[in-house]
Amino acid sequence: MSLVEDAFQLFLKRISLPESQLEAARRSNGALRRHVEQDSYFGPFIIDSFLNGSFARRTSLQPIKDVDVIVVVDKEWLKAQPSSAMESLRRVLAKRYDERRTQRRRRAVNVRLSDIWLDVLLAVAPEGSESPLQIPDRTASSWIATHPRLQLSLIRDLGKKTNGNYSRLVRLLKAWARSRVSQADRPASFVLECCVYHLLFRDPWSFAGALDESFSSLLDNLVKWDFGRAGNWLPWGAPIVSDPALPEVNVASSWDFNCADRFKERVESTLRRIDGAQRSRWEDTEVQHWQRVFGYPFPSSLAAERAAR
Repeated sequence: MSLVEDAFQLFLKRISLPESQLEAARRSNGALRRHVEQDSYFGPFIIDSFLNGSFARRTSLQPIKDVDVIVVVDKEWLKAQPSSAMESLRRVLAKRYDERRTQRRRRAVNVRLSDIWLDVLLAVAPEGSESPLQIPDRTASSWIATHPRLQLSLIRDLGKKTNGNYSRLVRLLKAWARSRVSQADRPASFVLECCVYHLLFRDPWSFAGALDESFSSLLDNLVKWDFGRAGNWLPWGAPIVSDPALPEVNVASSWDFNCADRFKERVESTLRRIDGAQRSRWEDTEVQHWQRVFGYPFPSSLAAERAAR
């Protein structure tokens, strides 16, 4: 393994969730699901419950902020108003976590614990839990479609085809964006995950190699694809990033096109810096260039050498 590869591996270790956080999240999630399933009123309606979100997809960065839990109930719940259905779930959760720690958000009930937040989504399975689900949206006052099981399946398949690099590249892109793009210009985390999915899906084997080369290729393709706008007649407009499991759903619909343009400009400037890294004659100099690309906590060449021993 080269010094650059050692540096990327150490960087991933630094930005990824440590085992202690993973175990704490698993315990909190398990306790919540057992409580809901054992509730005398709510429990009999439950068909399934499972983890979702970046934690389940292994694309979270530390420190972990929240863990998504989906609770699937009988289709009869579709007759309820979204806000009423969410309030029923909140009341069940408040029995264990008290009123102050439970709050309805737009599409989930948030449970605030001392070390983590749990976002609990109530979902209805009209055609079974392996098919698209309906979740309540309080703002829209309607039930909207989502297909988390298929999302996870597609991502796992792509992960195998890229030698595990899908989740690594997502974490690298999120870490780069967090360090180099203003918060106002960054899209939701899931939008970035979907961007990576679409770019890798076209030619997964070309992203299965060294992380420095794969990340450079990812950014280059991101600029060319332009968040789904590359095929537009006009060179601007709203980003179009479809949900891999529901192609008709644009997950970037709330991302302002001006923000997307500024994000793209940051990618382009980073590609110029990466070009300098790839021209380096010495590995320690190349590591220094990558430090400038990602910022802290990308390791120095000395730190990478020590970690590889």
